[in-house]
This record gives sequence, structure tokens and C-alpha cells, in this order.
Amino acid sequence: MILRKASLLALVLLVCLVPAALATETAPSKFTLFVDAEWVKANASSVVLVDARDSTLYAKGHIPGAVNAEWTYFANVKGQPGSPGWGEIFPKDTLAKKIGALGINGKKPIVVYGDCGGWVQEGWVAWILRLSGIENVRILDGGYYAWLAAGGKASTTATKPKAVPFSIASFQGGYKVTTPWLASKLGEVKVVDARTPFEYEGARIFQERRGGHIPGAINIPYDVVFKPDMTVREVEELDAIFKSYGLDPEDEIVVYDTAGVRAAYLVMVLRMAGYDKARNYDSSFHEWAGTPELEVVQGKEPGGPAPAVEEVTEEEPPQQGAAEGQSS
Repeated sequence: MILRKASLLALVLLVCLVPAALATETAPSKFTLFVDAEWVKANASSVVLVDARDSTLYAKGHIPGAVNAEWTYFANVKGQPGSPGWGEIFPKDTLAKKIGALGINGKKPIVVYGDCGGWVQEGWVAWILRLSGIENVRILDGGYYAWLAAGGKASTTATKPKAVPFSIASFQGGYKVTTPWLASKLGEVKVVDARTPFEYEGARIFQERRGGHIPGAINIPYDVVFKPDMTVREVEELDAIFKSYGLDPEDEIVVYDTAGVRAAYLVMVLRMAGYDKARNYDSSFHEWAGTPELEVVQGKEPGGPAPAVEEVTEEEPPQQGAAEGQSS
């Protein structure tokens, strides 16, 4: 009897707990993308740490054992901004070699970090790793400063990773779009400009060929996702913010900035909050503005693509015989 009651109790607990566990796995959760400094301190020896900051900042101090990979490590930055392909991530085979050279093979959890208040390059690196098929990658919430504030140690000794084999069969998750794709989809997808209002309205501060924004784009500066302490807001608050800008979790969303870095961070946060169709336009406004045939809008309003102008041709007057009802 006692054994039967114990078995029944176990069954009841299992029935109650399974739905809760499934809800935890499927509901948007901040932990799907972010970890805090205490978590990193407790797990540092079992993860790959990637410092996404500028190499000069890395040299001044970084989390012990972290490898350094700036955003330009993963992208084509040869030539001038605005040239075709400038700022776009490398093709998958080249990118795979770059990732493997960091000692990353996708088997070990990865934590990426940057500087709070910086250009959020950590989101760019996380975005690249996710689209390369590595799901187990997270971002240190609050960045390097949060690490120091939690009593984490700093090192000035550069970590030299041992290259490992890594391959990318194909880019995963629909994280990325190109200029031709976006140009063909204007009016069908929600386009988000993650830059400052100053840039959105027309300022050129990063060698852009033209100032302004993509027709129809709404301006959601990437830093709206942060609390005053520069950690990321909770999912419920983020969802309310995104909806206040007219976004819906079912929308197909394309985010851009100048070269795709800030946009990548916002894409990752959007996806974390349940906006699963958010994508990054990584060659971004540099390439769009550098393509003369593509329209650019200036000012505070989104604007829209210019309507197609139908060519009007003057009709030829009818032949005299036809006008008089005569046959030829």
C-alpha cells in the first residue's frame, strides 16, 4: 500500500512538472542569450570566452583565458565603405576557418563579452556563431565592467588559441539578408534602423556615401534594450517596447545600422524576446547608400519607396480610312 501511494505521488508530480518544464523551455527567457558575471565566474573553466572588444582594450585587461576577436575579424573590410560587399561577413568556408582558429569547434559552451556602453560587438559575434550552427553561445550581461564589479580578475596576457577543425554546412536560422533580397522585399517586411536618430535623419558620421535611411524603416535605437546600469531589460519589458514601435512577434523583421554590428545585437535581443523572424542586414546602410539606384529617405519620418512611374506614350492618331469606317 505504501509503495502504491508513493508511486501514485511520483506520477502526480511528474504530470505536474513536465508541462512546467516544457513551458520554461519554450517561453522567451533572458537566459537563452545572457548570463551574468557570477555565472561566468562559476563556469569560466568549462566555457570558451571570447572578448569582442577592440584589441587595444583587450591588451589593457580582459577576463583571464579569453580570446580576442574584433568585429572586423569576421567581415570583409577591404576597400572603401559603401563598396559592394564591404562589411558583409565572409563566405561560410572562410568564416569556418576563422572560427576554428579561435579554438571553437562548437562542442564547448561559448560566452562572448564586450564593454557596456560600447558598440555591442558581442552581439555581432554571438549572431555569427548562431548562424554558423553553434547554438550554445551566450553574452555576458553588462560586459567586462560587470565582470570587474563582481570581483572578477583581469589579465593582460594575451590568450593564443589552438586552432581546431570547424566547418559550416550552411548558414542556419535565417539570420542574414542581402541587399538584393531586401530591395525586393521593401513594403513586405518590417525594416528597423538600429542607429541613433541623428544618423537616421541624415547625419553622415561613418563615411556613408549618402545620409538618411532605407525607405519605410522605423528607427529603434539599439540602446533602448538597456537598463540604466547597462544590463539588458527583462523579456516582458522588451516585448512591450518592441510592440510600442509597432512590431509583432509574427512579423518578418530586418534590422540594419551602418555595418551590421549594432543591428546584430538588436536582432539577437529581438529573437530572445520571441521575435523569431528578426534578421540582420549585415552589409547594412553602407552598402545601401553606396548603391546609387537604391532610394534613401532623409528626415524624421520613415517615408516609403517611391511609387513606380509608368511611362506614358502618346497614342498614334487613327488612320484616316479606319476613322471613316473604310476598309483597306
